Amino acid sequence: SARRVSMAAHGPALERRAGRGRASTSATTASRVLRRATVACHSRSPRSVPAVGLVRREREASGREVRACARPTTTTTTTTTTTGAAGEASTSYGGELTERALDPSAQNPFPTELPRGTTKREVSLLVRSLAQSNHEEVWPRAELMVTWLESQGGEARSLVDAWMYTEVLRSFRKRGEAGSALRLYGEAAARRPRLRLDSHFYAETMLALSKGDSKHAAAGEDIWNDLLRRSNAGLVTKYALTSFLCCCARSGDWRRALRAFHTDFYILQTTEPNKKGVALPDVVACTALMKALRAGGQWHKGERLLQWMYENGIEPNAYTFAELIQLLGDCGKWELVLSHYYEMTSSKSERESPSRRLRAPTANAHVFSATMNALCQSNKHDECREVWGKMISQGIEPTAITLVSLLKILERKHDGRRALEYFRLVQNRNEAEINIVVYNVVLSALSKSECAGEAKEIFEEILESRRVRPDRVTYETMVAAYAHVGDYRRADEFFRRMKFASYQPSDYAYVGRIKAYAKNDMWRECVSILKEVEQEDGVQPSVHVYNAVLQACFVTRKWELALKLFARMEEKKIEPNASTRALLSKICNEAIETCEDRQRQAATLSAIAAAAGALAIRT
Repeated sequence: SARRVSMAAHGPALERRAGRGRASTSATTASRVLRRATVACHSRSPRSVPAVGLVRREREASGREVRACARPTTTTTTTTTTTGAAGEASTSYGGELTERALDPSAQNPFPTELPRGTTKREVSLLVRSLAQSNHEEVWPRAELMVTWLESQGGEARSLVDAWMYTEVLRSFRKRGEAGSALRLYGEAAARRPRLRLDSHFYAETMLALSKGDSKHAAAGEDIWNDLLRRSNAGLVTKYALTSFLCCCARSGDWRRALRAFHTDFYILQTTEPNKKGVALPDVVACTALMKALRAGGQWHKGERLLQWMYENGIEPNAYTFAELIQLLGDCGKWELVLSHYYEMTSSKSERESPSRRLRAPTANAHVFSATMNALCQSNKHDECREVWGKMISQGIEPTAITLVSLLKILERKHDGRRALEYFRLVQNRNEAEINIVVYNVVLSALSKSECAGEAKEIFEEILESRRVRPDRVTYETMVAAYAHVGDYRRADEFFRRMKFASYQPSDYAYVGRIKAYAKNDMWRECVSILKEVEQEDGVQPSVHVYNAVLQACFVTRKWELALKLFARMEEKKIEPNASTRALLSKICNEAIETCEDRQRQAATLSAIAAAAGALAIRT
């Protein structure tokens, strides 16, 4: 009874103490959960988070949970509120930085110094948001953001890592900025060893270079060699190998691609410590190598690569076969093209070969398109129609890209009437979408085949159509169509109609007009068009315009005028191309043979020698 009296006397105090203990335990538990969530959130890759605002919402929600658990006590509430306020303040600074950087109208998107409390996660997500933006004023700020952090020094500089540079490189690859990617690679490589470059950085750099011209793609070998020299932590991955093979395919260096595929990738795996087994390249890398072999016309090695994939358990996909079919089509091996095509379009049981452990994939739209292109290159048009019918019967709807790819083969062969035949076949059956790009390719094929009348009918059909309307390329192709037949009046007419439709003519339109007059030996009008181009606002006379006028001088035997035009090119610092060198060589030979007066022949020969010497020095 004494114990019951004591409990009755001290009950309220014990209950208050127990309640304080439960509140403290709940707050401690909530703090532990919050710390674990924060650590997990920071350890997660920033790529998995879609937006910077997610960090702010997580912190605000976590702050509310802690304050709700800590309400029973004054001390805990004060501490948690301070923590929550600090978190909100830090987030508000990060939000202000994000809003300014993503605002296209902001004149100064970055402050003078990094706001206090800004985390590496917030900066990484901001760089990614800037790099992925489609606004022309916003996406270049991703590189500016990294440069700004590097210039701040101290804590701001420590936030920069290789992942931020990789995001900027992805934006360059998306827009074909190969030169900018190469420059950024040099800047990042100069910051080693403070900046630890990973495999994705090297891979994205090489992929960006593969989107440029052949010179930029050839620079990918230097990056690959740099990767091989520093490969002490598994930097040579399948992704990096595929990126370098894409560079080799763009530059046409198929030998280096084979050496990287069969030698470099395996040697570094055997020298890497604690490496169990040797990994094989995946199907994506094999497809990239097939593309490089196509650039070199090595169809024998392409067939061997396919057999090697089967022997090593690497199942080729439809894209691998599409690249192989295009390689065989470029080399005129249409029998092998049909062999692989029948292998993929047969039944499942027939696709299983006893000599192969794997089965050929089912043909998709890419395989059908590559097969038709390869057959057209070998003038196997009946087989091409059969492939088209097979694609329709299997429920694969041809797209405008499929039709354009087929028509461009005929355009390069100057077979405009055959291109028009395919176009009418698809148009009458309504089997594919026909947009203005398809019409322009048909017009170009007819133009190069000197079928100006048929091109005029297609143009009138475009004007009557409600689905499409002519664009600048349409008008310029019509100018070229009449230029090929020497009808300068119709060429000038379509040139005027293009300007009346508010389209700015490019040098292609002026070249067409010059060719039309040159076919009629009207060299004065050709020179007048050149002067017109030089006086036109928004148009710069290109090497193509000068080549057209040089061709007119060659046809009309105006040798001295041709040499003056070449000197004018040098004054304007217009770089001559292969066509310029070929034209100058023909002009020089013809001029020497036709000059009867010895004194004039000596003067002409001296001028020609000077022009040829200047051209040799420049090239």
